[in-house]
Amino acid sequence: MDIVAFTDYGFGSNTYLAVNDETKEAVLVDAGTSASQVLDYLEKNDIELVAILLTHGHPDHLLGLNEIAQATGAPSYMHEEDSRLLEHIPPMLLNMMGMDKLELPAEFLPLEDGQELELAGMKFKVLHTPGHSGGSVCFLVGDVLFAGDLVFRGSIGRTDFPGGSMDTLLRSVKEKVFTLPTDTRILPGHMDATVVGWEKRTNPFLIGI
Repeated sequence: MDIVAFTDYGFGSNTYLAVNDETKEAVLVDAGTSASQVLDYLEKNDIELVAILLTHGHPDHLLGLNEIAQATGAPSYMHEEDSRLLEHIPPMLLNMMGMDKLELPAEFLPLEDGQELELAGMKFKVLHTPGHSGGSVCFLVGDVLFAGDLVFRGSIGRTDFPGGSMDTLLRSVKEKVFTLPTDTRILPGHMDATVVGWEKRTNPFLIGI
């Protein structure tokens, strides 16, 4: 698996393309960057996008979603707790991001804790990790964890949006992330990559949980 990262420098959100070079297929994790970057990469490298996996339903991770989904025909997956909330996005949240409306696909396929998705010749294990939002999930592929806004390098996701909870987030990290091997690579929704062992030892929000 090759991983290509795109960063939206307006919101600082990361989008990841997990590519199987043998099959020339890929899976997108989150869609917070401009759609043109992703679509150009797919076209230039003759790669087929087979699925879009969403770690949670906050607008800064969905900005390019509808355009990418329409252009590629790839289905979008999201935990039902967050996909239901998207029907009632608080106007204040959109206004904070300078948006009036967020265009979204007509359907989201559901994700559940422990579910394993075989996509593009790769196996994605779904870990339900609420705290940043009620439907936040991480995706584990081998020794790589796509962590969304659960845990960052030296920090954690905010918990003051609807569905957020600090206690729940810390429990999710303790039970779902810190039980992984210490060399598991964490690819977060914002900021740089890190590893489980480093966050256990140094993250001021997580030491001792």
